[in-house]
Amino acid sequence: MGFQLWFYFIILFLLCPILQSTESQQAICGEEVCGNVTIPSPFGIHSRCYSRSWFRVSCKQTHKGEKPFISINGIDLELLGSLFQDTILIKNPVSYVNCDHKGEVGSSTVNLTGTPFFFSSDYNYFGSVGCGNLATIFSNEADPLGGCIQPICGDGASESGCYNRISGNFTSNVVNMTAMYPIGKDDDKRCASAFIFSRLYFREDYPLPIGIHIETTHVPATLSWNSTYCGDAGCELGPGPINFSSEDSCGNVTFQYPFEIIHQHYPNGWFRVICNKTSNGRKMPFLNINGINLEILDFSFLYGNVVVNHCITYFNCRQNNNDGMSLNLTGTPFYYSDFNNVFWSSGCGNLVTVFDNEKGNLVGGCLQPSCRKSKATSSATGCPINIPQGLGSFSANMSGSQKRSCGFASLVKADLYFDLTLESNDFNVNNWTYVPTSLQWSTPISGLCHLRQGLNTNCSSDREYCWQSLSSTHLCVCNKDFGIGGFSTFCEGTN
Repeated sequence: MGFQLWFYFIILFLLCPILQSTESQQAICGEEVCGNVTIPSPFGIHSRCYSRSWFRVSCKQTHKGEKPFISINGIDLELLGSLFQDTILIKNPVSYVNCDHKGEVGSSTVNLTGTPFFFSSDYNYFGSVGCGNLATIFSNEADPLGGCIQPICGDGASESGCYNRISGNFTSNVVNMTAMYPIGKDDDKRCASAFIFSRLYFREDYPLPIGIHIETTHVPATLSWNSTYCGDAGCELGPGPINFSSEDSCGNVTFQYPFEIIHQHYPNGWFRVICNKTSNGRKMPFLNINGINLEILDFSFLYGNVVVNHCITYFNCRQNNNDGMSLNLTGTPFYYSDFNNVFWSSGCGNLVTVFDNEKGNLVGGCLQPSCRKSKATSSATGCPINIPQGLGSFSANMSGSQKRSCGFASLVKADLYFDLTLESNDFNVNNWTYVPTSLQWSTPISGLCHLRQGLNTNCSSDREYCWQSLSSTHLCVCNKDFGIGGFSTFCEGTN
């Protein structure tokens, strides 16, 4: 099965920092660092990390420390990182008009002609600092791309400005200033500046984005590039080899990375699965968290979670009494799944409250319906409570005036909650001790990611999905037929 280099719409954010130990100590292409900037692919400092000289990065020592630069048509442009895929953020010089004291940097423009790069109107705006001018930007073909009118500088104000959208993509430009409100003979010679800037980098304000003024010499701008300049192979370097990962099974549960059966070495142990054999010869998988063995019922790599048999949090039925305290996941890579669990309670007329043990905050609460008319001791209808993301420990309490009410409250897997509320006739919690609960060991994030050059790619043994480690905390994952939040995820390939 062959895969092209694109992974779509899902990234898994791994919560366990111990995965750093599995990465090579050598700088990986797409993760090289100069100063405090990570160099994104297809740019690179080392020659093995870029396919064309346009994407070569020089890490230079400046009076403010090390800074990364690319050279475009003889101009060194400082790299600031990347906000979007297939874009790079640069320090773009401003153009000055009628500013004699800015002679050393005046009228500086970047000409991208003959390179793969261009300024895109999708990511950039045009702006200008000055007083009472019509600032217009033209392409070198003399076509107007946009413009704006600077407000008058009154009441002693030394400068004002404006900004506006631009149309189309372009590689070079010229700027024109026309005085709109001439008052004195020298007003049309007042110092002004013009620039292209990244629209999402600055906080918008009137009349100028915050942080820009007449003394600003460079502004962050976004460069895009046309991959056809790099030929059929594109601008990206090819990925490393593809490895097919083995699977481990215990009982009816199958595990993939990063979980492993305990007899296999794993440096930290958070993801070691204990495979015990019962008296009848049946195998059962367990996960030890803070000294407590939890039976594993299910595992999902793509959702980044594991389902365990979790002790009921609050129970006051017959001799079964639980104190309302959950398992403490603080300090582990796990947390209670907010999208795959519902905090659910049953009973009659009780007020149910849930608290975050770590922060001491009230998570939520609800009032159960009364059972006076039905004369029941408990109601399956109960009341559900949603929980916040990242919850590591919680406590539950239930208070009410109906003494005959059998009270139950716990975090349960979402599909169990729906089953319970749909099958109320068979509902009986008296003999319950545990409920299925989903724990996240990673967080699925909808987005676009793609393979980086020089990195190994891992695939499941059934070739249904593949992943690549982008950093010590991020995986880029793809699957042939899977969706999260309405997004479809897949790998393109024909073999």
